[in-house]
Amino acid sequence: MKSQATLALALAAILTQGCGGQADPTTSAPRLLAHGSQSSQAGKVPATHSGVSQLRALAGINPDDIDKGTFCYAETHNRTADISDIKNNFNANNWLQTITAMYGRRWPSGQALAQAQANDQYFKQFVDTSSFNKLAESMMVAIHEETHMWDLAAGRTEWNNYTSSWIDSTYQFMKMPLHDGFARKEILPLIKDDASASTDGVYLKDAQQGEYHLQGVTAELNASLMGLPAALMVAEYIDGVGASNSRDLALTNMSYLQLYLRIAKQNYPAFWQKIKAEPQLRKYVLVQFLRMSYFVKMSESYAAKLGSANVPRLIERVYAPENLAILEEFSGYKFPTRLDDHCMGGAGGGDTPTAPAITSQPQNQTVTVGQPVSFAVVAKGSDLRYQWRKNGAPLAGAASPTYTIAAAALADAGTYSVLVSNTLGSVASSDALLTVNAQSSVNLLQNGGFENGVTPWQGTTAAIGDFTSYGYQAHLGTKLAWLGGHGASATETLYQQISIPATAGSAQLRFYMRVATAESGSTARDKLSLQVLSSSGAVLGTLASYSNLQASSAYKLYTLDMSAYKGKTVRVHFKMVEDAQRQTSFLLDEMSLIAQ
Repeated sequence: MKSQATLALALAAILTQGCGGQADPTTSAPRLLAHGSQSSQAGKVPATHSGVSQLRALAGINPDDIDKGTFCYAETHNRTADISDIKNNFNANNWLQTITAMYGRRWPSGQALAQAQANDQYFKQFVDTSSFNKLAESMMVAIHEETHMWDLAAGRTEWNNYTSSWIDSTYQFMKMPLHDGFARKEILPLIKDDASASTDGVYLKDAQQGEYHLQGVTAELNASLMGLPAALMVAEYIDGVGASNSRDLALTNMSYLQLYLRIAKQNYPAFWQKIKAEPQLRKYVLVQFLRMSYFVKMSESYAAKLGSANVPRLIERVYAPENLAILEEFSGYKFPTRLDDHCMGGAGGGDTPTAPAITSQPQNQTVTVGQPVSFAVVAKGSDLRYQWRKNGAPLAGAASPTYTIAAAALADAGTYSVLVSNTLGSVASSDALLTVNAQSSVNLLQNGGFENGVTPWQGTTAAIGDFTSYGYQAHLGTKLAWLGGHGASATETLYQQISIPATAGSAQLRFYMRVATAESGSTARDKLSLQVLSSSGAVLGTLASYSNLQASSAYKLYTLDMSAYKGKTVRVHFKMVEDAQRQTSFLLDEMSLIAQ
């Protein structure tokens, strides 16, 4: 098994390919993307984005709260929204529609970015369309790179002069002055550990990347803060390593910004004063820090899948007193000191404590048994503490702004609220009702009783019919599937392709079978195998095997578990092999595959 460091290096290599590149001979800007971040296909600039240093807010996040000292970071999202139907309808040709649909339900910012970048000719090269799960795994890199494409498009960015940053679907920084700066490799002496070693090798030690100035620091920070939620919102479908250091990258790039500001103050006082005089850049630093904490904290439930063992050390680095102090000195704002606090501590860097106040209430949720569910509250105030409650009773260990149930059970239904407190008082949230529905049952097999002809069965469909004249009755109705019965060497198959929802709690295959044989003795001569095949016909497993030894005069019910194939499109495949001796007939009827 590859080590986590090896996986981190592998992903860093992917991002190097996307973010390395050569200098663009047509502009003064190096290409963060190998194919050119200045592409005019990166999405048109909305008319409202024409102003220099413009920050756009339509709903949700309100940047005016920064000046009031009451700003908290939060984004509209619903990580528990059911997207199983989108998964089941996925194919290699509808990858863009799939991305916009799944993020439309779970993360509007991702949907809006994908729509803005729909015409980018390079988008598809970052997307793995071999399966839905591979698509989900590739989203961290794809959204990371498409964020570059949007941020650095001509008209929004002039390299080392000014830049833009997509924050969420309603909120973007536009044309922030950067005043050039110095090579980011100069921060290396301030890195005292190896927690970001793989990323350091790409962004700081590479001969070209290490020369990038403040532009490179802000660009990679913003792309990593889009890549993390891009992976988080579909994390349950990620099987491999394509997003295995999403959390590392968000934290590492935030630490690079902190260290860059420290070097600027220490070695480049004129540059330090110029950037410190830019109000939008000061707000940018605050927003990105709170955004980083918001998504790193939210992704804790997928820490093993989306981060390495270095994440705790990176958190310590980002929240080190000297690194928080430089942000506060640069911006003039008070920063929180804990990962679970996504609110500023007050404009102007003042230390006056404030009482807790809730700015965003937890919302009602409805899920099906087995689905994850998460409640969240956004509050402002000094040194906040949180205590979640169910039906008024405290929940042990539930002491952060979010409360998550990994797999809801019927017993989890009830009202949830949170008490937010500090030394100046406490405030209770409104109740959020959790409704947990029992899993509904659905039969995934069609025409399992064979009464409607052969569709959608495939294979030896001549085995389906009314065989009363041969002395074989159906278990129910008039028709059945009769495999075998030749008394000669023969192979027959019958199969149907189905998709088992990933959200199913269980999947049970049931059928009635009677085995009639002319064989004698204790040797299995004629056999029926029940296999599970991939959509391309590869054998994934054998559920059961039967033979002439199961002969009986009546139908028997057989039940087999197919829960291992949840989230997959497979073929339920019967294969009969008869030898050259006496006949054996396998009579099948009333098939069903119940997912619930």
